[in-house]
Amino acid sequence: MKFLWLLTFLLALFGAALADSPACPAGFSRQASKCVSKRPVHGECPKGSKYNAGLNLCVHN
Repeated sequence: MKFLWLLTFLLALFGAALADSPACPAGFSRQASKCVSKRPVHGECPKGSKYNAGLNLCVHN
């Protein structure tokens, strides 16, 4: 019982860390903490993203 407050605090920190990482929008997948999508051969990146030449992928803003 003495360390119940510590356990509660640690669980709260863990929950806050998970809530801080939002999911990627539809059509994007998470890669190296970025939401990415393959760029169409003929066309532009999906709305709200920009092409990253280093990754050769569209990265969501």
